[in-house]
Amino acid sequence: MIKPQQSGHHSLLKDKLPFIILILLLINTGLIVFGYLLFFAPAEDDDTYLMYKRELAGVLSEYNHRLAGELDVYDIFAVREALADYNHALEMASNTSDLIQVIVSEGYAARDIIHAEAEARLKERVLIAVNNDVRVRETLDEVNLLIRIIDDQVVIMPEQFLEHGTVKHIQQIFSPGRFSGVQIIDIKVENGVGSLVTTQTEQDQLRSLSEDLETVRAALHDTMVKSGFAEMVGPGISLLVYDAVETTGSDSLVHDADVRDLVNELFSAGARGVSVGNQRLTAISAIRCSGPLIMVNYRQVPTDPVVIEAVGDPDLLISGLNLIIGDLERTRGLEFEINTSGFIKLPAYTEEE
Repeated sequence: MIKPQQSGHHSLLKDKLPFIILILLLINTGLIVFGYLLFFAPAEDDDTYLMYKRELAGVLSEYNHRLAGELDVYDIFAVREALADYNHALEMASNTSDLIQVIVSEGYAARDIIHAEAEARLKERVLIAVNNDVRVRETLDEVNLLIRIIDDQVVIMPEQFLEHGTVKHIQQIFSPGRFSGVQIIDIKVENGVGSLVTTQTEQDQLRSLSEDLETVRAALHDTMVKSGFAEMVGPGISLLVYDAVETTGSDSLVHDADVRDLVNELFSAGARGVSVGNQRLTAISAIRCSGPLIMVNYRQVPTDPVVIEAVGDPDLLISGLNLIIGDLERTRGLEFEINTSGFIKLPAYTEEE
């Protein structure tokens, strides 16, 4: 069983509260002056100016260390690591531009980590207080407990669910000086035990929605690429099919059926995408003859040679074509040229105009 925390710490904190608030006000005022001097003070000698700014940057480091101590999170590894990273980055900065970048990225990031860890620790303390509540322990049904803190005002729903002593303890946890702003804590009580329910801020929700949107966009693009409705780029082969040199009637010409057979072999060999005469093939594409012409997607494509391009493993694609090419060369006299490339670009399918 987790024992309730003693109130002596809170009494001591309350006695020191005016002093802490005064210190924080002085620090914040100093940071404003520090920011002005850092970004707007006129430069004199470069080395002297760099040293001057490095000293000012140390003010932010001292502030972050003091803040971590006052918010009682100095013992947390993430906080100590952020503070150490900032100090190391300051030492490595060799010019004023690097120094400013370190302050903006590392310094304020450390401050944000301190605040985030402080809020997480406060939530943990609230959960301990809730789980030490007698009424909570006796609750067998599932209850959603919502605790809303606005500065030093604590609102708990459902009302009077927690004992008065627990409510007072929570108010002490979120006493001014340790926390300011708005905080919402969602706790699910089930079988006498409370557990934190992860809640998202509006920024978290927007970030999550943005990430989901990007995931959907990426999946849609990938689907369009695979289906032929977006460009496809990758390694593959280019196959040129020529009519027979010696004309012996229609058999010496490349026909639509020949192109279809070659395309089917490419897909069977693992081609991710295929184009014929710069026309991208899709599930609805047609390869047909119209008199002496070959039509792909109802558009005439150049012949002699008919150019077929495919994206996929070049070795597998060539291996898949060996039998049919050998047969067409032997029985019909058709000629073939195969080129491999690490960069084959297949166009997107376009509707007939």
